[in-house]
Amino acid sequence: MIATRHRPLARRAVRFLPSLALAPFLIASPPARAADCLLDYANCVDAASELDTFGRRSLAGLRCYADLISCLQRLLA
Repeated sequence: MIATRHRPLARRAVRFLPSLALAPFLIASPPARAADCLLDYANCVDAASELDTFGRRSLAGLRCYADLISCLQRLLA
C-alpha cells in the first residue's frame, strides 16, 4: 500500500472559494449575448461531468456557474 498525504476536500475547497467569489469581478471580457452565455455554460457543465471524481466535478460545476453569472452580469452592465 502506498501512503500518500491527502488534504480533506473541504480544506481545499475553503481555499478555493474566495477566489471563486472574486473571479467574476477580476475578469474583464467583451460583452456577450445571453445565448452565448447559456451555450458556454452548457459546454462547461458537459466538460465538468466528465471529470474523474465527485469533488473535481463539483468544483468545476461551481466554476461553470460562476462563469455564467459573470457573463450575465456583463450583459446587464
